[in-house]
Amino acid sequence: MTGPVAVAGLSPETPVAEAATKLLHSRLADVRRLEARAVYRLDADSVHDLRVACRRLRAAIKVFGRKPLRRLDPLVEHLQDALGDVRDVQLQIGWLHRHHGTAPAREKALAEKEAALRRALALWSLRSAPRVLRALPHARNTGKLSGGRMRKRLRRRIADVSHALEEARDLKPAAAHALRIAAKKLRYEAELLKDAFDLDGLIEELSGLQDAFGDLHDADARIAVTRRDRRLSGVARKERQKLGKHAASVLRRWQRARLAFEARRRI
Repeated sequence: MTGPVAVAGLSPETPVAEAATKLLHSRLADVRRLEARAVYRLDADSVHDLRVACRRLRAAIKVFGRKPLRRLDPLVEHLQDALGDVRDVQLQIGWLHRHHGTAPAREKALAEKEAALRRALALWSLRSAPRVLRALPHARNTGKLSGGRMRKRLRRRIADVSHALEEARDLKPAAAHALRIAAKKLRYEAELLKDAFDLDGLIEELSGLQDAFGDLHDADARIAVTRRDRRLSGVARKERQKLGKHAASVLRRWQRARLAFEARRRI
């Protein structure tokens, strides 16, 4: 996965106005760079990298944007959702091929999702991206990067993950998916604030949590797709059981990391 371009010159004392300008422009530039790649080919890596870049841009908009900018978040979300629809089917087809399954229905679905994505890309390139660019000056401009507003936001996101973790201990699909979403939101906001707080360890743990529960979510989707094929359904369920054990161990590790993080009072 392609990471965000590093933004230099940020520290705990950086004014929010300066940090917001740098980070918002950088995250939008990441999307535009990966968008150009996706226009030429919708391979799995291009789709995935652009989707993640959209998530990072949306995190920056939510952390630093004032209302005129935050109102444009659905424009980015629209592209992100179209990318997610293609990515999900790509993963399903890849898994079916690895396990010698046929996927004519999935191949048809992929063609339809790719056509929808190309329309979403055209809309984003021609209309949505310029609107977001023009709205970037509508960013927060008071306080410093390590100030009370940012500290409070991080604490709330950490609390959201902790609550979702308690709900997901039984690893049921809906609760596990909710934990994955909460972990993503915290991770991408923590990346924006890592120069203000000591968050590298937290981001690393969140990455592992996100990966484990992303794999679990993909396994749940495979079970749904293969429910009419006894052999493939059996394979999918066995894989889900194995991935569930790994996810449970990641949950325990996250709990220990969170307690240690809070004990050090880094935020």
